[in-house]
Formats: sequence, C-alpha cells, structure tokens
Amino acid sequence: MQDRHVFAIILTGLILGLAGCSSDAPPLPDLTPAWAANVIADKWAHEELNHFRVVFHSDTLIQCGVQNDLWKLTEIKDQSGNTLTSKYQLTDRGKQILTEIDLKDSGRGHEIVLKGPYRPDITAIVDGPQPNQKKVGFRWTIDWDRAPADLKACLPRFELTGNQGALFIINDPAQPWLLASLMNPEDVGAPAASGSVLDKLH
Repeated sequence: MQDRHVFAIILTGLILGLAGCSSDAPPLPDLTPAWAANVIADKWAHEELNHFRVVFHSDTLIQCGVQNDLWKLTEIKDQSGNTLTSKYQLTDRGKQILTEIDLKDSGRGHEIVLKGPYRPDITAIVDGPQPNQKKVGFRWTIDWDRAPADLKACLPRFELTGNQGALFIINDPAQPWLLASLMNPEDVGAPAASGSVLDKLH
C-alpha cells in the first residue's frame, strides 16, 4: 500500500513537471544583422518606408542640376496669375531620382529628400521594451553601385548618409522577425555588454 502511495506521488510529480514544461513558450529565433538589413532594404525597394532628407552645402549643385535637367527655376503664382516668388522644382527626370528639393541660392543648406537605393549597415541590436521586440540601429548610405547615373551626376556621394533606428517585432516563433517602424537612432540605446554588441559585421 505504501509503495502504491509513493508511486502515485512520483507519477503526479512527473505529470505536473511535464505540464509545466509544455506551458513554457518556445524560444524566439535570433534577429541577425543580415536578416535585419535585408528586411529594411526590401521595404525601401517596395516604397514602404519614408525616404531620408539630407542637408549640405554646395556652390555648384544648382547649376549642375539645371544643366542635367534635374530641376528648373519655376515661378510660383497666386490665383490671379501674379508671380509671388520663384523656386527650383524637380523636372520629370529629377523626380525619377529624388522625392523633394529645397535649394538655396546662397549655396548653404540645400535640402534634398532622397529616393534611394539605400544600403543599411547594422550597428546595434538590443532588446526592446517587450520580450518580442528588438531595437536595431543602423547607418544608411546610398548604394552607389546601384545608384542611377543622374543621381551621381550632381550629388556628393559622401554627404548621402545618416543614422537611423528601427523596431522589429515577432509574434510567432515559427515566423520571421518583422519591421514594425523606424525610430530615432538615439532611441535605440547602447548595446548591452552581455553579447548584443555587434563587433564587426562586414
């Protein structure tokens, strides 16, 4: 009788232990730098992410763009047809490589919204506010090898770069990590010393 009692206790413990194990959520897959970079690049390729604005100085940019038919000086008129001002606007050719421009006659503080193609270089992957979230820091540059000739004609290559952050989420361990949104690079935070520092990715 005592043996049966001991056996029942052991069996109950095994059942409870198995039940406890089965209730544990399976571990989430790692978010690798290569996967994060590919997802970000793919979103840009399909026009699913906002493009980047760069500000730089150049005394030759305006004339170069005019000569290459990327933009032209256009009069801005009111409803009565009176000229209010004039500004440089993208031509149809310029719209193929840029999203928006705000060019300054002084040559100082030209603003250009790019259209890619971009190349992201992942600099950090850290835990997000929730267990199923990761914050990713990256530095983006124009992919010069794939950039159209019109983009290269007038824009300075080494000015077309910047830092950005992104939030990745995963809801099912059987599914891949997904890009939820872009974020300010300062909101990514520093990688922890426990191994989330990305030593050298390339």
